[in-house]
Amino acid sequence: MKELLSRIAAHFKINPSEIASQKIAHGEREKQNVHKLRIRERDYLLKQHDVNIHVAGSGVTPYQIENFALSELYKGECRVPQIVWESEEHETLLLSWCGDETLDYHTQNRHGKNLVSLLHTILIEMCKIENFFAKNSTQFKPYMFQFDLKQNLHHLLEQGRRTIGYLGHLSKTPPTTTQKENLNQAWNSIANRLLTVQPTLGGLDYQANNIVIDDQLPYFIDFGSIGWDWQERRFVQYFNSIGAYQEGCNFISLLNRELVDKYAKWVSENREKCSITDVVMWVDGHHLLFYLSIIHRILEAVAKPEQSQNKILVNAWGDMQLRFKRSISLIIDSRLSDDNHTNYIRDIIAEFQSG
Repeated sequence: MKELLSRIAAHFKINPSEIASQKIAHGEREKQNVHKLRIRERDYLLKQHDVNIHVAGSGVTPYQIENFALSELYKGECRVPQIVWESEEHETLLLSWCGDETLDYHTQNRHGKNLVSLLHTILIEMCKIENFFAKNSTQFKPYMFQFDLKQNLHHLLEQGRRTIGYLGHLSKTPPTTTQKENLNQAWNSIANRLLTVQPTLGGLDYQANNIVIDDQLPYFIDFGSIGWDWQERRFVQYFNSIGAYQEGCNFISLLNRELVDKYAKWVSENREKCSITDVVMWVDGHHLLFYLSIIHRILEAVAKPEQSQNKILVNAWGDMQLRFKRSISLIIDSRLSDDNHTNYIRDIIAEFQSG
């Protein structure tokens, strides 16, 4: 760190002692690879990439990916940090400061109030970034993370169906044979439609902690991995606050019909062969799948508390019973579409809980 500060000081032509450095906290946990630097009365973010091996399927490191992606996105007038200084030797970027609060923190501490205008701005910027990646996909090709995303979605869908089965098993009134048949039919319909959607190019680390707010303006951060994925999945996870490592916090969904309809309208106008009704269903399906995945993780953590990854999860999320109840309520109440199959799944889960 001392050598890095010396090099940054040389870049700014100042003495290293004139740089004030502080660690950045993620809730109650300090992040080890990022620091806030104060230089000449201006703030900057110093990011050291702690993974220095080549990303799967490519010959580049996360540092090289993020360096290229941020440079191009910034030149394309997307709302991302500007690279002020870089060191390939130390795999470190000095970035413009984009604000003190992430969308996740902002949401948890304001309980979703006064966010309407901000959320619409975030949505517009997210779509702008999608457009930029679509128009410049060729130049990003050497930097793409290669993985079988369809197989990954298959796994999540199978896991989601099993999780519904677990919820039925936990109920005092397990599903009847007819309900099971209807469940399978509804789930297969959701799965088949989600699997036929075309993925889009973009960042692969999408969460509410990777949107930073400064004076009601959003900035998208963390582009150390990019590749093909479903934009509806990005949309869902950007707009759901987890509140990890924040005492007393819980899941908060920022999605509503108005936002989803606005997104669907944009997609129908900017992608080929997409109806608004279909897009709304895709978002709703991914939202349902997202919280089923969360419930799966909660049940696994409670069942196997001795495993290291489950200890980490409990430490991050706190009271797992409250988290479980909140996840269930978000599944039951977040009706983002009028799709009969998706809402049938929600109704069945509501019946399980009432039993």
